[in-house]
Amino acid sequence: MRLFFVRHGETAWNLERRYQGRTDVDLCAAGLATARGIASALETAHVALLLASPLRRARVTAGVVGEALGGLPTVVDERLTEIDFGEWQGLTQQEVKAHWPRALRLWKQAPQTMCFPGGESLGEALERLRDFLRHPPWEGRTVSGDVLAVSHAGPIRLAGLVAERRPLAQFRQIAVDPGAVHAFEWSAGGALRRASCQ
Repeated sequence: MRLFFVRHGETAWNLERRYQGRTDVDLCAAGLATARGIASALETAHVALLLASPLRRARVTAGVVGEALGGLPTVVDERLTEIDFGEWQGLTQQEVKAHWPRALRLWKQAPQTMCFPGGESLGEALERLRDFLRHPPWEGRTVSGDVLAVSHAGPIRLAGLVAERRPLAQFRQIAVDPGAVHAFEWSAGGALRRASCQ
């Protein structure tokens, strides 16, 4: 089965380069335009199931895409939510550096060792994603088409690592822009491999 992971459209905090994490920030005007662009990019796909993180920026993106795909409803799955950045949420990188310089260096150089103050570790976020892949919302039923999951940069980077059998240390090497579409082949048991968007 083909599984598309899509990052939500832009928010004001994306543009201000703030850590969003679990903060429920709305899409900005550019983000809504991005959401419409995602639908256009998926014209040749056969999306039969539309999933989203519970955060507004993902749900609204999914709603725009679902409407463009013929009124497809959105199923919310908590496991698709962004990494919990804890006390870093709402802060810019400069603000984080002023309070947690050592932790920020770890995040940049050895992300696999990082646990965000008051938040979660990258390993915990990976286990959440693996649970989604092993026990997806479509478990036990036949889906006659592709699955589209609107999520966030963190879970999508983790999916890329899983698909490419790469270690958590390479987390920051996977680029995930707002509105980016990443295609995978999913198979029972939670295995992923990269696929074509066509």
